[in-house]
Amino acid sequence: MIPNKGRDSVLGLISSVILIGLLAVFAVMFVAPLMNGYPYDLTFTFKHFVDVFQSSDLINVYKNSLLVAGLTAIVGTIVAYAAAIINVRTPIKGKATFDILSMVTNTVPGMVLGLSYLLLFNNSSLKGTFTILVLCTLVHYFTTPYLMAKNSLAKMNPSWETTAELLGDSWLQTIRRVILPNSASTVIEMISYYFINAMVTISGIIFLVTAQTSVVASKIKELQHFAKFNEVFVLSILIFCTNLIIKLLGDYLQKRQSNSR
Repeated sequence: MIPNKGRDSVLGLISSVILIGLLAVFAVMFVAPLMNGYPYDLTFTFKHFVDVFQSSDLINVYKNSLLVAGLTAIVGTIVAYAAAIINVRTPIKGKATFDILSMVTNTVPGMVLGLSYLLLFNNSSLKGTFTILVLCTLVHYFTTPYLMAKNSLAKMNPSWETTAELLGDSWLQTIRRVILPNSASTVIEMISYYFINAMVTISGIIFLVTAQTSVVASKIKELQHFAKFNEVFVLSILIFCTNLIIKLLGDYLQKRQSNSR
């Protein structure tokens, strides 16, 4: 494209205005809880943060979110990666059907999925447990991690298993020693994806949480109903900071993995 200072300046100004407008919306989340009574009393205060951190109920809700997100990230990554391994690195039949089934969860609204789980496990021991929250979230976001793993595995040399078998390694040993190390970056990305989405999801689990298994996303919905917006903003900041840490940690591990090759 031919450089044009006038055009570039105008487009840059337009982009800056749009960006500032977007950031202004998110800025409220950080500014409001630091004010005594936003937007009427703009006196600076930390009392809203102190109140949240002193509330055992809200802290337990945050711990529940970390538990659900952590379990979803670990179990979900294992399931999605194993499914991709079986599809790509084995001569199993019906791969097209397997791919179609894996896409179904991406086409079903989260609220429909959550309601379906509620009705299916209504009289079972899973009702009202963290297990059903993890299971629902795992299935809800299964498609993307599965495709991540599938695309990564498809790019690898298809003869690695045959070569390893000739050298005396079993299929599982080949996966552990060769396949997994070469797709470590993708696995890290899968874990980050599952964790971040599990921290913010609400549609899939809104019908499944109880007073004991409530997570931050569902608690925010409850606090919003009672117009407790300061608590909502503080919990939102907790989610934001947690997900930001996980994202930065994932990027660091991926970069380190790439440099070690």
